[in-house]
Amino acid sequence: MKNIKLIILFSVLTAAVALPQSRDYKVHSRGMLHQTVYNTGELGRAFDAGSTGIAGGYPPSLEWPPNGYEIIDRKEYDGQHSSLGGGVYLGVTKAGQRVYAFCGAVSDNNGKTVPVEGVYSTPISIERRENFPVLSSGALNLSYNPDEAEEIIVSKWSTPTGITVSRTSRAWSFPGYNQFIIYEYEFQNTSQDTLKDAFIAWTYGFAPSMFGYERKFNRWAEGDYRSNSFARYDLHRYMAYNHDRDAKPDTALFDTWSKDGNRGGLNSPQAVGLIVLHYDYDHLSVKGNTDLVVNTDEDKVIWDENNKVKQPYLLRTENANLYYTKVMAWLDNQSRKTGPFKGSSDSANFSDNNYYWIGRAKNTFKLSYTQPACRGYGFGPYRLNPGETAKFTVAEVVGYGPGRASDSVYKDLGGSTLGSSETGSGLHPVPSWYKALSYPEVQNPSSIGSNYLQAHPLPWYVNPDVVSIRDVADRAIQMYTGNQLIKWDSLQFEPKTTPEKGVYRVKIPIPSPIIRVENTTSATNKIIWGPQVESFTSTRLSSPFSHYLVMRALHPLGPWTLIDSVGRRDIRYFKDSVYVVSDYASDLGVEVYYAVYSVDSLGHKSGFTNMTEHTTQAPSVQTLGKVYVIPNPLVVTNGRTGSAQGGDVSDQIGFFGLTKKCTIRIFSFSGQLIQTINHDSDGYSDVSWFQISRNHQMIASGVYFFTVEDAATGKRAKGKFVIIH
Repeated sequence: MKNIKLIILFSVLTAAVALPQSRDYKVHSRGMLHQTVYNTGELGRAFDAGSTGIAGGYPPSLEWPPNGYEIIDRKEYDGQHSSLGGGVYLGVTKAGQRVYAFCGAVSDNNGKTVPVEGVYSTPISIERRENFPVLSSGALNLSYNPDEAEEIIVSKWSTPTGITVSRTSRAWSFPGYNQFIIYEYEFQNTSQDTLKDAFIAWTYGFAPSMFGYERKFNRWAEGDYRSNSFARYDLHRYMAYNHDRDAKPDTALFDTWSKDGNRGGLNSPQAVGLIVLHYDYDHLSVKGNTDLVVNTDEDKVIWDENNKVKQPYLLRTENANLYYTKVMAWLDNQSRKTGPFKGSSDSANFSDNNYYWIGRAKNTFKLSYTQPACRGYGFGPYRLNPGETAKFTVAEVVGYGPGRASDSVYKDLGGSTLGSSETGSGLHPVPSWYKALSYPEVQNPSSIGSNYLQAHPLPWYVNPDVVSIRDVADRAIQMYTGNQLIKWDSLQFEPKTTPEKGVYRVKIPIPSPIIRVENTTSATNKIIWGPQVESFTSTRLSSPFSHYLVMRALHPLGPWTLIDSVGRRDIRYFKDSVYVVSDYASDLGVEVYYAVYSVDSLGHKSGFTNMTEHTTQAPSVQTLGKVYVIPNPLVVTNGRTGSAQGGDVSDQIGFFGLTKKCTIRIFSFSGQLIQTINHDSDGYSDVSWFQISRNHQMIASGVYFFTVEDAATGKRAKGKFVIIH
């Protein structure tokens, strides 16, 4: 009986250890590209065709630039998100049966979200780790590893195919290297069966950008970007990407946003995509050891010198209806959904007459305008014996448009609006935001791109050395391989020969310091930090420390303005072993953002890693007296612009002179209770209100009364204010 109890207890404990996680996520936020990673295989968000948006702006879905949530003209915008969702597809033959798993980027036949957890994947674990040179205390991180990313997320899940997937994703804050996230995948056969004809694919809904389409069409849905976005493929870089036609110039705030230090007047300048940095070659099935059905004309070109199928196997452009019976066909070993390049005419436009792509998947470029929403990118067929692992590495990349003015001579697949009637190779010039292109393959209108950058500066978040998505892809290749930076416009990148694990060695900038912001009795904010980063050293340090730049903005997207440049141990600001810089432009009740860059002796800036939001406040009063409302009257057309978490700055009313804990009640002229605000702050005397009633409506113009009741004493104060719309 005792032995039976022990066996039962051991079984219970074993079951508890093996119990899977629930669906969970972590967010990459160290660099300038923010992305959500799930332990189900999903990336960005639960996939759908676009209409559901992203609640509250987070979690992000390929958001660049980040922190874009704001309220403009009392309308919420969730940010600069650029993906409808993404994930991994698997298809295998297991015990004679074809089995599939769509771990993200799968919908019903109307493009609506369907569950992934418990259907196609079972979560096992997810963990986020920091490897930043500076600790949260401000001290240098003695455990910092320069050969590793600054931010690592490791996720793991199992699938009904018998494959368990481990994914390690990496991000950096280094300028020029902060616009990509690198994902190393391990696909291990954890079943007892040999898995034959295994196909591994990535699928994304690329839709740059949510903000631009909401400003233009009042929504973010496939019906709009289908006629405004282009799906393209860069053959030299193994890169699938999407870009907008004209980047959506803003009709209302173009001039304001186009100024130096601001976000830029184009609302959809992003080009977003996926580049393959390494694919598993060793486990590819050999001809004769696969059930792959091949057409006679394709059989002549798809096998390489080792009788393995040339890769990639799948390059698919689709609409946003990714229901499982449709995408099963992408991983079918009996009928290839998208054929290969079959002859030299397919590649004749390469200037070096390189026919490398003959036998490899031919991108469905004829659908690059009519169905640009979703991209399928697959490899195989593989053979995995029990315990064997196939390894891949891909990178999400985001750039400021597809190219520069001089890049318009470069051609890649896609960029036409002629659809199925298109003839020829499908290679077309890439556009840019420097000079609009005109060519007959594009119709209604017969142009693409913009002249924007001929007259306006790059937005503050764009590195002037890394503008196009091709620039970003080249640096992702450099980061992963550890080789010198190469421009892959005329050379053929070969991910088959890259290491199966990243090298991650580039020059390292001086890190930015950890900052804090404090209020003062005069409502002048103080930005404070220590000098520790000045002592940072590494064998790969770009250049020694030179000085700091202290920046402020009313919104994370700008405009960012310089408060001051601060030298090493600057006697104006350095005292008692810390730097203290005062912001004399701070106003009571106003939400403001601060950041401090470290700059090295070559002029290179640190990453944008210490942005700190702060609402300017004054100390609470000990005894409740007169309470002030500022501004009074509030004239909504007073010219104040920007947004705070609660709404437009122009709608903001501040109550000042409050005790630490009190209750504000706002009444209409007729005595109706409009809103109740409970104030309980750490010793601050003010609170902001954005004219939203307790019924969640914007209040009308008029005279309003208020009372303030101190929680400790019951003492009351009262007053009135005027709203003019």
